[in-house]
Amino acid sequence: MQVLRLIKADFMKLKHTPFYWIHIFVPISVVTAFLLYYSYSKINSISKLNGFFEAISIAFPLIIGVICALVMEQEKKAGKFKEMISTENSRGICLFSKLMVMIICGAISLIITVSGFYIGFQYFLKQNMFSINLYINIAVVVFIAQISLYLFHVFLSIRFGSGVSIGMGIFESMISGLFITGLGDGIWRYVPCSFAVRFSDGFFVKEAGTADVFNTLAGTGYWIKQCAAGFINCIIITFVGVIALKMWFDYFEFSNCE
Repeated sequence: MQVLRLIKADFMKLKHTPFYWIHIFVPISVVTAFLLYYSYSKINSISKLNGFFEAISIAFPLIIGVICALVMEQEKKAGKFKEMISTENSRGICLFSKLMVMIICGAISLIITVSGFYIGFQYFLKQNMFSINLYINIAVVVFIAQISLYLFHVFLSIRFGSGVSIGMGIFESMISGLFITGLGDGIWRYVPCSFAVRFSDGFFVKEAGTADVFNTLAGTGYWIKQCAAGFINCIIITFVGVIALKMWFDYFEFSNCE
């Protein structure tokens, strides 16, 4: 199949770049840092798990900005995206291939991160009190929330360059961190970079009278009440983003790239 051949070729192109190292080194570093910190932290296990997923959610926009910039910069240096706009393969298929490579590797990186933390929390620190299903559920919604950011940063990287993509990633991570607080109440569900951190927070219930202490796992009904509107917006924005990016990419004049 043409698409599979292109995806395989794109995986091969990235062998001699930092792309794979980022997806391996970052998860290992994050897991190690959190396990070391949690080995002496006195906060409860629920707050620890919540803090772990909050940190991942906040960091994701920056990492996506860097990854998209790296991949698109490589295409630009290879000849102003000439391989992506060749007549042999349609533009849409080439764009889809690039996105799939980044999304697949992002998912694998998240799996490594969450699995590594679960193993360390369960068997080394012996502080885990949660089922693997909870980890899976949170990881799935966190990753779904990131797909629209991949689309956005591919657009930024092609149209404005790698610096803008990385800069926007930094800004989005800052907004994500701010929107955990009351600043995001009521508006977070319209801001894609804040979806993940709010979705992960929805699995936990804060202790009354505290700003960041979680002492109870939330039920399905609680999560739906807190996050359903945002999740619907997330799905809509993602589908609209796919269509918009495809239409823009098909007609964009690459001679205008900066």
